[in-house]
Amino acid sequence: MRTVKRRKLGQSGLSLLETMVALGLFAITAATTGDFLVQQIRRASQNNLHMVAYAVAEEQLEAVRAAKYGDMQGDTTQIEKGSVVFDVATTVEANVPAPNLKRVTVRVGWTEPGGRHDVEVQTIYTAVRKF
Repeated sequence: MRTVKRRKLGQSGLSLLETMVALGLFAITAATTGDFLVQQIRRASQNNLHMVAYAVAEEQLEAVRAAKYGDMQGDTTQIEKGSVVFDVATTVEANVPAPNLKRVTVRVGWTEPGGRHDVEVQTIYTAVRKF
């Protein structure tokens, strides 16, 4: 004959209720962590796009700088980097902020699921006279 052993008082082990509570706490923690990770990935992507936009703006400033002082002019174009299209608008203002100076402004914008974003870079150029 087979006998069934019963647990003695004070004997350790997990009951079904304890296991269900532990699984519930784990599920809440996992769901919260998952949402946090999605937000962090989204922010990292936004930061990367901002860095790319500033790099595009700096490239455009260098292109304007490469022209002769008298030939500097504004331009509007689109540049594709990866899967994102950046709208690039360059303006050149003569005699701003003072005579014989030019203020160059490059505005780079793009649209992503979170909405429209823009960055702007400005600098001032002057004609250098060679003696």
